[in-house]
Amino acid sequence: MNDYLSKFDALLVQLNNDERDEVVEFYREYLLDAAIDRYDDCVAELGTPKQLARKVLADYSIRFNENLNANLSKRQKSQANVRTIWLIVLALLSTPITIPALIAILAVFFALAVTAFAFVIAAGAILVGVTILAFAMLTAGIGVFSQSLWVALFYLGSGLAIIGAELLVLPLFIWLISVILQGIAKIVQNLYHRFVKKNRAERGGRHHAKDN
Repeated sequence: MNDYLSKFDALLVQLNNDERDEVVEFYREYLLDAAIDRYDDCVAELGTPKQLARKVLADYSIRFNENLNANLSKRQKSQANVRTIWLIVLALLSTPITIPALIAILAVFFALAVTAFAFVIAAGAILVGVTILAFAMLTAGIGVFSQSLWVALFYLGSGLAIIGAELLVLPLFIWLISVILQGIAKIVQNLYHRFVKKNRAERGGRHHAKDN
């Protein structure tokens, strides 16, 4: 048991010392109450140290996201969502589930990834294209300035207007990315609760039945 908990403890590097000590002590008491001492028996009950650590880190990340400070920037919230998504994906892939369930999870991940990637690429391509157009109009305006003042002013004004519009739209683009990440985080959290929590409840029920 001590060897198992030592390996488990070493994998909780993302938690602070108090949180790590609390988690390790909880599982120590759990194993002692269940009279489980051998390493292989610990693995049979809780999974490998890496599997258990991934689930614990996912739990803490979800809890952190649920208590995010309203004063955090959009970038910080997006980073927290990305971290949560990654940890939950690792926890789900570490969970022993049936092949159909695994296929369904992978299909959902693939669909979400393709949708998010397609949106970012399309939006990015539009922004790049419009930016090139704006600089082309500015260049054209400067080029014809000595030939026709009004034409030059038209091109220069149009180019500056496009750049101004981009600066107004850019925060909306960033907000949409943040919303997409938040939505994906919610979906993977639901998957996590659906499969990981269910497996824990079933394991706990079996353990309780053995004790009786």
